[in-house]
Amino acid sequence: AHGVPVLPKKTGGDGILNICVFGAARDEIGEDFMALGTALGRELAARGHTLVFGAGGHGMMGAAARGAYEMGGKIIGVVPYFFNTPGILFEHCTELIRMEERSDAFIALPGGIGTMEEIFEVITLSSLGRMQKKSAFLDAESYWEPAVELLRGAVDKGFAGKELNEHYARFTDVEACLDYLEK
Repeated sequence: AHGVPVLPKKTGGDGILNICVFGAARDEIGEDFMALGTALGRELAARGHTLVFGAGGHGMMGAAARGAYEMGGKIIGVVPYFFNTPGILFEHCTELIRMEERSDAFIALPGGIGTMEEIFEVITLSSLGRMQKKSAFLDAESYWEPAVELLRGAVDKGFAGKELNEHYARFTDVEACLDYLEK
């Protein structure tokens, strides 16, 4: 009602997921990265999943949205929680949607510090038991390798328990990534 987007509820057993995608919002990145975003959007839509993202039209987020759109997929743009500051959002919204609360799974495409913050936040919330949702790093050009090594190092050096490694996985293949999230 009143033009406020409402995310579809996940229904038991249908296998359709609301998958939140984080990624670069900059256009000044290589074509391999943009192609990965487009491929993810296309495959996500082909499988019937809903793309949930911060509504940006640029960079990898825009590429994922365009890919999903090309395949006739459902695309939900929501405002990330950090934009909920005075003067940024309309103060009388009927509903504000948090990506973390309304998504069933998360994928981090290569991105900058904002993308890193977002994926580490959902991995943290999952590892603390605040939510039970899978996260995946979808990689191109080994971009996420250092981040995954950092997480593994935190476990190896005792800064985090071994269970941290159960809350994320790294992929270079779109189909394998979505297979992981669907299980």
